[in-house]
Amino acid sequence: MSLYGNASFNPVLSEALNKIGENKFVGTSILPIRNVGTKNGDYPIFSDDQFDLNDSAIRSAGSSFARRDFDYGKQSYSCLQYALEGVLPDEDQSKASDDGISDAAGAIAQKLQRDIMVGHELRVASSLQNGGFNATAQTGAVMSDAAGAKPITSIQNAVERLNANGMFDNLALIIESSLYNEMINTDDVRNIFNGNGQYTSKDILTSALGVSNIIVCPTRYNSAAKGQSASRTKIWETDTYYVAQIAGGEFSNGGIGRTLAYSPDGGAFTAETYRDEPIKSDILRVYMSTDEVIINANAGEEITGA
Repeated sequence: MSLYGNASFNPVLSEALNKIGENKFVGTSILPIRNVGTKNGDYPIFSDDQFDLNDSAIRSAGSSFARRDFDYGKQSYSCLQYALEGVLPDEDQSKASDDGISDAAGAIAQKLQRDIMVGHELRVASSLQNGGFNATAQTGAVMSDAAGAKPITSIQNAVERLNANGMFDNLALIIESSLYNEMINTDDVRNIFNGNGQYTSKDILTSALGVSNIIVCPTRYNSAAKGQSASRTKIWETDTYYVAQIAGGEFSNGGIGRTLAYSPDGGAFTAETYRDEPIKSDILRVYMSTDEVIINANAGEEITGA
């Protein structure tokens, strides 16, 4: 029987695992991590008729101030724990040392983390797909039709619609990598580079599109069963992309959503080690406790038929 009572927090592995920016995953760039104080709870949501009202009024000395009230609803969240363990037998650790491998434990922990990140990425992609954003068909032809596609118009129109919803800053284009590659090879896009189709910089593209950032989504995962031939499957849609406001921290900062992380149950990432003496092995445990939520459907636009 495994000895679970002697698990200990591993700060070195935990720190390494939380350097998520070093991976090719983009889920936490789209739904940034926000720590929460309870595993389950509610957060307020406001409808679009509650914002940007011209309700201020001239006040005379000694008179009452103009007032307004707020109507809001609530949405629930529930952080679930996602976890994996890896076994490092003494014999394998000794062999790794003999082979000059100095950090077998760290390598296993990183593999465990990647598996957990795949799950998070899939959940973020699903959140966007089911986010309830306003959906509009792309202008012109599909991206693969270099002459007929008009992605600049599509994205600029989406930006205009977000502006009409009161979203002006931190707007990002969120697009799968192969679709992005098709986009930058359309005549529509290439014509903005020096007028002759020569690529110059991403800054020129973001300026032309009216966004402040482009999040390219390259992630794939192995959809085959363990032990079967690997099948690398794209996580992100190849016929749909998004223009959305991205923000982290407090909900008042705006943005389409957050990855809510409950620290006592694992937070964003936690690594532990313990000893399973009956099988003479060190056990590496990596886990997270999160809920990926869309907090404002008005902060995102979905462009289909790409």
